[in-house]
Amino acid sequence: MRKSSPLNTATSVSRAGVSVAGVTVLILVTLAVAVPMLVAGILVFTAPATSEQGLAVFFGTRIIPALRFTLLQAFFSTILAVVVAMPAAFLTARRDFPGRRLLLSLSGVPLCVPPVVIALSFVLFYGRQGVVNSLLMTVFSLDTPPLTFLYSLAGVVLAHGLYNFPVVLRTVSQAWERLPAEREEAALLLGARPRRVFFTIILPALAGPILSSAVLVFLYCFFSFVIVLIFGGVGGTTLEVELYQAARSALNLRGAGLIALVETVVAAGIVVLYAWFQRVFVNNRGINVLRTRTSFKGKRELFFSLGYLLLIVIFFAGPLIMITLRSLSPPAGGQYAAGSAFGFSGWIGFFTARSFLPALFSTLIIGGFTAFLATAAALTFALLEEHYRIAGRTLILRIIPLLPLAVSSVVLAFGWTILVPRGSVFVLILAQAAVAWPFAWTQIRASLDRIPSDVHSAALLLSVRPTDALFRIFIPLSWRGILSGAGFAFAISAGDATLPLVLSIPRFENLALLLFRLTGSYRFTEACACAVLLAAITGFVFFLQDVDTGETRPHHQHSFKEVPK
Repeated sequence: MRKSSPLNTATSVSRAGVSVAGVTVLILVTLAVAVPMLVAGILVFTAPATSEQGLAVFFGTRIIPALRFTLLQAFFSTILAVVVAMPAAFLTARRDFPGRRLLLSLSGVPLCVPPVVIALSFVLFYGRQGVVNSLLMTVFSLDTPPLTFLYSLAGVVLAHGLYNFPVVLRTVSQAWERLPAEREEAALLLGARPRRVFFTIILPALAGPILSSAVLVFLYCFFSFVIVLIFGGVGGTTLEVELYQAARSALNLRGAGLIALVETVVAAGIVVLYAWFQRVFVNNRGINVLRTRTSFKGKRELFFSLGYLLLIVIFFAGPLIMITLRSLSPPAGGQYAAGSAFGFSGWIGFFTARSFLPALFSTLIIGGFTAFLATAAALTFALLEEHYRIAGRTLILRIIPLLPLAVSSVVLAFGWTILVPRGSVFVLILAQAAVAWPFAWTQIRASLDRIPSDVHSAALLLSVRPTDALFRIFIPLSWRGILSGAGFAFAISAGDATLPLVLSIPRFENLALLLFRLTGSYRFTEACACAVLLAAITGFVFFLQDVDTGETRPHHQHSFKEVPK
């Protein structure tokens, strides 16, 4: 019998210790979601009534209308996000052009830019005195602003759709560039038109990534708070807004607990439906071939692509550009107005403020710890799936990593505030990791699914110890997914103002919370400077993920053209 060397024994012990630590982190982040929900459920039955209305009346008069509006705006916002994202996904997956990496790095915008910044940027760009209305009034000699949709359902849908489409873009693009070319080539050689190839071959193959990213966008919009509060108008309110008003304004803990349960149950139903769709339509295991990106084919495609990219620059980047310009323009009367001269007084005031360095330090440190815990939990669960060959076999196992998506930050903060009236940094990190680890798991799961089936089977069959295949094969081959998941978790933490605000941690401030307070005190120039810095930090993290690492592409990839009819 072959004896194990001391080095092998030490390696086995260290791997076992890492495995135990990973399982512990996974349990902690799971409890960080389950405990607040349990508290919310208990409050429905134990909290003292603070209103003459019973729960049944409260449900019918406040919850049902809010639920209807929540589902309506989330549905139309998701449709808009998918429609806008599909051309960008094609361009970044199949075409090589300047700015491609920058376009992909925009996927960090919905995570790193807080909703209050999105609302402010839309006011500066689409508001009654914004850039678009000012330009239209000047060109057409109008006396009144022609665009008044902002403070309505249309404004909510536009804000949500435009600022969440990069989520769909990144997920679909990563899948699109790995679709095998053989079926498409065969269909073209047999006389199928490109449009028919797209609808019969490409689109069904992308159904899983489209659904997975769409449900994330839907849940983002479903849990919307600040944007709906500002743009929803009379009668337009979401469950998040009702929850905040019941808990903070009316001090109706029973009503708040009921809203939290209803919101979570509906969101959980959406997650279960999504998991079922994914189980039926998605089978990406072993797809690891990167298609060769080519230049634009023909003047028609070039014209369409340039036109589309121009629209993205105007309608998506335009509001963000206004935030940047606003940070360089000192206020000159009016809440949102800016002076004509550019300067750095806003940046100087922001950098020299006493709260800047502590906020920057907290953002980086808290984001780092959150990314570490979220990635550790996600990697542990993904590797458990691989080790026991249970990935995708049962619906319940697909649902487990997605359940945290059914709990909003407001619900988490509400539950933890009841348990810990004086918030702590540890609770903040744990809660943020609980929110972020499903996003990290999605990226890691996608990387593991791209491992060829024969490599996967051989690694499990030939491993001497159960952990050998995990540490020597699966982790090294999925390192890009691990890095991408950590980037998502860091961006979620850095851009989160809801949890720090509601948890009310003494003497704590991060950049997102500082931005919220600067906006609330009408210091918009400094708020815009803070927003630009926050977006630059998290955008840089996402840009690093897309740096070319020399990943091998096939040397002889057929560049086929349409067969003449």
